[in-house]
Amino acid sequence: MPGRYEHSIFKYWLFRDLCVCVSKAEDVKEVMSNSNCFKKPMIYSVLRDTFSMDGLLTTNNIHNYKNGRKIISLWLKYSNLKSLIPIFYEEFKVLEHILSKKVENKSYECDISRAIELASMDTIGRTAFGEKFDSQKKENHVFRHNYERLAEIFIYRIERPWCYVSSFFSLSPRKREQRKSQHLIHTFLNDLIRKNQAEGNEVANTAIDGSDDENSICQQKPKPLIKNLLENGHGMSYKMLRGHLTTITVAGHDTTAITNTIVIFMLAHHQDVQENVFREISSIFSVDDSDRPPTYEDLQKMEYLERVIKETMRFYPAVPIMGRKIENEMKIGKYVVPAGTNVMVPIYCLHLNPQHYKDPKVFNPDNFLPDVCRSRHPFAYIPFSVGSRSCVGNKYAMLQMKIAISTLVRAYRFSPSAKCPTPKDLRLSYNMVLKFVDGCYVTIDPRT
Repeated sequence: MPGRYEHSIFKYWLFRDLCVCVSKAEDVKEVMSNSNCFKKPMIYSVLRDTFSMDGLLTTNNIHNYKNGRKIISLWLKYSNLKSLIPIFYEEFKVLEHILSKKVENKSYECDISRAIELASMDTIGRTAFGEKFDSQKKENHVFRHNYERLAEIFIYRIERPWCYVSSFFSLSPRKREQRKSQHLIHTFLNDLIRKNQAEGNEVANTAIDGSDDENSICQQKPKPLIKNLLENGHGMSYKMLRGHLTTITVAGHDTTAITNTIVIFMLAHHQDVQENVFREISSIFSVDDSDRPPTYEDLQKMEYLERVIKETMRFYPAVPIMGRKIENEMKIGKYVVPAGTNVMVPIYCLHLNPQHYKDPKVFNPDNFLPDVCRSRHPFAYIPFSVGSRSCVGNKYAMLQMKIAISTLVRAYRFSPSAKCPTPKDLRLSYNMVLKFVDGCYVTIDPRT
């Protein structure tokens, strides 16, 4: 194993583009903390073109990036994050209820990936859009359906490098499908923006008339991202508003859904870890209040669960590869890398590097004990990226994942499925985010 990392920087060509891969923490630091590597490589242009968006994830305009990040950070401040907790809990209680109908006091073997994905989409709908998608109960919602169609088209394109080039992709019938789904999403988002603008004007007029009182202010609902963008993104075009809303879906939906699913899968295959998680949760929720919603303070006490989530993301980073584009010639390690090079960081290699983790292929939540983390290179673990373009929603994601896992573990015991008896049997594809090839099967038993 150590020999694999002695020469952990290598190059390859993708058509005319030079690509360099780095997987040592020291080299990753050189790239991810350097303003010379702010821009994203070509694959992100494919993402931008497929979803017709230009938000934090894909933009190469540093002014737009900083402005957008500042506004979204306002939405993710402590007070608003706390107000989103009941929404997370309500949607995962819906998932728990759906599973309860299937379990009915007996073991039930199922693919949990789709059910968790729909619950995750519903949390995005309510927290970012201020809309109830009800994906868990209804067949199709116009945004969710067309978003999923575009996600399929994106995978189709990145698996066929010639489709990176717009002129070649335009010859494909999927170009027409992409244009149709984009149009339907744009129509939905434009209507939603106009609706929220009208509501904002109505609230402003009410305040001017003096009919708003202290009691009504105290009872305000959690503020969704779209309202925050409208209030703070002065002069922001519909195109930019749509870009930020679609970006938060791409960055916040798929990643948390995949991680939640794999955490449940790993708990099923590590019964001792699952028992420790359940014991920690039981110490927070007494017998008399075992079904109450969690508070922000409760979630902060879930230290072991947080370590389990982090260890799962070490093994299975939802975004397995990140990229940057070098604007000017620079040195990485002992090599001089020319301007215009795409630098790729295979995060799964970084996270399995034995130079930073003892027994890296052993699932061990103690890898994230405070003392262990302090002794490790700060760039040896980057599931949320790192540097100036790190994920702005990492606290949002951790809160959502803690609520999802704790809610499900309070109700069910998970164990391996005959369809996927060991972690080695879990088949994943590596695209922009991880995807399950055959689903993610576990066996579910009610705890009572």
